Amino acid sequence: MAFKKETKDNEIYVYMNGKLIYKKWLDTGASKVFDLQAYDKFTLKSIKDSE
Repeated sequence: MAFKKETKDNEIYVYMNGKLIYKKWLDTGASKVFDLQAYDKFTLKSIKDSE
C-alpha cells in the first residue's frame, strides 16, 4: 500500500495506490472519507503524525 499526502491551497488530500481516500479542509477542520475500507485508524495516525 502506497500512501501519498498532498496539500493544495487550503486542503489536504490523502491517496492510497492512486485513489483518493480522504480530504480535509484546513480552515474549517471539516473532512470527508471517500473509501471506508481503505481508511482506518492507522491511516488517521499517519496523517496526524506528519502535520
